[in-house]
Amino acid sequence: MRISPVLLLLACSDYEFIESRDEQSGEVGTCDSFEPPTPGVALVDNDCISEPAVGTFTPTIEWQWDTNTLVPGYDMVMMTPVVANLSDDDGDGVIGELDVPEIVFTAFAGSAYSSTGPLNAISGDGSGVLWSLSSAGGHTWGGSAGVAVGDLEGDGRPDVCVAGTTAAVVCIDGVDGTFKWAAGTETHLYGYPAIADMDGDGLAEVLLGRQIFSFDGQLLGHGSYGYGYSGNSFAVNMDEDAQLEVVAGNSVYEMDGTLVWTDGGADGIPAVADFDGDGRPEVVRAGSSLVTLSETDGTTIWQVAVPGGGGGPPTVADFDGDGVVEVGVAGLSYYTLFDNDGTVIWSNPTEDDSSSVTGSAVFDFEGDGASEVVYADEHNLYVYDGASGAILMQHEGHASGTLYEYPVIADVDNDGATEIIVGSNDMWWEGWGGITVIGDADGSWAPARPVWNQHGYHITNVSNDGSIPMSPAENWATWNSFRAGGTELGPSNWLADVSITDFDVCTARCAEGIVEVYLVVDSTGRIPAEEVILTLTRSGSDGPMDIVTDTLGTLASGESVVVGPFEIDALEWGEEGLQAVLDSEGRVAECDENNNALDLGAWACP
Repeated sequence: MRISPVLLLLACSDYEFIESRDEQSGEVGTCDSFEPPTPGVALVDNDCISEPAVGTFTPTIEWQWDTNTLVPGYDMVMMTPVVANLSDDDGDGVIGELDVPEIVFTAFAGSAYSSTGPLNAISGDGSGVLWSLSSAGGHTWGGSAGVAVGDLEGDGRPDVCVAGTTAAVVCIDGVDGTFKWAAGTETHLYGYPAIADMDGDGLAEVLLGRQIFSFDGQLLGHGSYGYGYSGNSFAVNMDEDAQLEVVAGNSVYEMDGTLVWTDGGADGIPAVADFDGDGRPEVVRAGSSLVTLSETDGTTIWQVAVPGGGGGPPTVADFDGDGVVEVGVAGLSYYTLFDNDGTVIWSNPTEDDSSSVTGSAVFDFEGDGASEVVYADEHNLYVYDGASGAILMQHEGHASGTLYEYPVIADVDNDGATEIIVGSNDMWWEGWGGITVIGDADGSWAPARPVWNQHGYHITNVSNDGSIPMSPAENWATWNSFRAGGTELGPSNWLADVSITDFDVCTARCAEGIVEVYLVVDSTGRIPAEEVILTLTRSGSDGPMDIVTDTLGTLASGESVVVGPFEIDALEWGEEGLQAVLDSEGRVAECDENNNALDLGAWACP
């Protein structure tokens, strides 16, 4: 709050300031030549974490979808469902993170998982079906085809792309299901598209295996080597240039399909993380009963056999809370956790004779810094303790013939609580069909995002509102995980921290009774500090008074900024001095709440 102009005029009279001129120039003094302080070096404090309030683990079924009322009989699911907002539920004219997300998935009838089937979008709170489509623009897709969701044009309307049968990819408007385009000749019946803005132009590209399409379906590139097993690829920046690259199993491509590298080994489904702490991404893939870790340039670091054979989509996270990433892989008869050097940490018996290539997701449900594993085989839905492999949940209601699917983790009904979303089918064994949503009976699970938009999911590849980042943050630099849940800010026990580390005052305008103040603000927490508010507060016998209130916005972790100038007169400064305070209302959770204020001292003019 600033003092009104009338009060400022009275203030100048009270202090009897008179307008004087600079003796050399003859002009009223200005701060034009004043050099404000420079930003400092904001060193991130890796110990800026909270003591976790460990929650309970009491899973319960919240709701199930097992009857397709729009396309009767097509209610079997054998693919990875995705979660994103497709509808404006709150009526504010915007489709975004304040609305209730939808679950999008394909389905089949009976045991015809390789035949065509409908693409469905249902509300994440179980309240109804948004749409269910058996074809679009004359094109069809398989009943177990993979799906990706994202806003391709940046127009605020999310789009849904599915692996097609008559074309490689079919994309529709996610709001109403209208056809947009279909393209590509290299089809993958059980493939999974991915979406990314590869060149940072605000228009997203669509990938399926080694094919790259523009936002409107033009073929931009087609690689000649690996395609991610069954068309499971994604895009990240592998070489620190201006564009993202396509990671497709044993190969990496540029956006035009040019080969960056291929190692010539067996193809597989990939994931990316920093395994050796060098700040650059390595590629891990599973396929042909092998797990292979490749250096950024494609050099093989290690290769190990999957216990029992098989091997589906790898999941990367800090499973045991030791600060180092591990990789989990499901195979024919075991779920195995490998250390970052390829050694086996633990291996649990499972049963997946059908495909032997299912996947998993991880999430720190209890907020204790270690991740739990969510995995579904032919007969059970499991949750394992990440550190030991101990079974925290074994739900025998699930059944599946299995392909490349895995359960996903999101706040699917936007109620602030996290849910597990799993697809099931009883084509061969008795159990659930359709979609099952599981939450915590006590509501104590750590928070999750309202989005999990593709099979090759990593936290920075999509925004909460379903928009696709033009310049996505390097997931391995902050999260260092893949197919892992969480919030977009960081693990639940990471905290922000902001402080005022320096200031300077320009006194060239003292003749006017005004000074100009600059401050240096550092953000040294593990996560960004959002919507930081700065106040300049006058002390006095009549109590403190806020003179300036300024919203600094979001300060990234490790960011140092100079704010100002703030024009302050003598009355505003006060006889007892001025104080600069960050986050005076305590809205930002910080690891040090005692470093937010700085005393600016007495009035700086003579």
